[in-house]
Amino acid sequence: MSIFFDSLLLLFLFAVLGVAADFVVKNIKYVASVLKIKLFAFGILLGLITTLPELSVGINVTIKGVAALSVGNLLSGIIVIFGLILGASLLLNRQIFTDGKLSVLIPEVAVIFSPILFGLDGSYGLLDGLAMTGLYFGLIFYLYRANHTFGLSLSHSEMINKNKIAKAILLSIIGIVFILLASHWIVKITLDLLNYINISKFVIGALVFAVGTNLPEITIAIASWRKKTSELSLSHLLSSAFTNVLVLGILAVIRPIVFGIDSAFWILAIFLSLTMFSFLIFYYSDRKMDRREGLILLSIYILFLIVNFWLLRS
Repeated sequence: MSIFFDSLLLLFLFAVLGVAADFVVKNIKYVASVLKIKLFAFGILLGLITTLPELSVGINVTIKGVAALSVGNLLSGIIVIFGLILGASLLLNRQIFTDGKLSVLIPEVAVIFSPILFGLDGSYGLLDGLAMTGLYFGLIFYLYRANHTFGLSLSHSEMINKNKIAKAILLSIIGIVFILLASHWIVKITLDLLNYINISKFVIGALVFAVGTNLPEITIAIASWRKKTSELSLSHLLSSAFTNVLVLGILAVIRPIVFGIDSAFWILAIFLSLTMFSFLIFYYSDRKMDRREGLILLSIYILFLIVNFWLLRS
């Protein structure tokens, strides 16, 4: 394909992403309000669903014997989620209020950071994969207990609208499918365009893929802010981050992953630590996050990019 045609197709696909994300958020918000299901619970489910691109890419590169590419993708993706997506959302939109509960947030952050600790020997083996998978499901169970219930209530008067509820659920599913398909083709076309320039595989895997495979999170986060459902956006981003740990665990179970403990790994570990520590402080302090916190998170992500490109040039 020509560069011009690829570029036009990319613009169209981004438009599809935007429309599909609006569909998903609008209908999920309706179902949650009618069934009295907490948006937090929908955020957990959305996080699992929108991490399918990472799982798809990971399985493909694992089968091809280059699973280490997915390590950079998944771990850098967490920095993208909190640095780029949450940071830009706070900076461009408005503040959000949090419950400030460290008893819930600390276990989430611990699970998100666990791949760095498991990877200190330069590999993820079967036991590492089982441990990360177990941590994910253990966290889900803990969050369920901590929230007492994910909430489900349906009164007799609301039963009359069951056709509307079914329609909203169907539209949400259709919207998610379009998001996943559009994201897949955006990543594929972007890779085609990258063939025209000289760029390393590390950048493609850790930096380009990390953004490309998080396009569903980006579009749904933007739509959530526009629909004034920041609770859905925040729980969705957190869920997407610790679901990356599940994906990495699954890949390690399929086939052991070996990678080098070099400067790139330590840079990733340092910036992941900095991002998660900053998010933890911002979430707890004053029980809110605003544009100032957004600017700091976004700056951490930009600095992460600068350091990586400097590393490649040196």
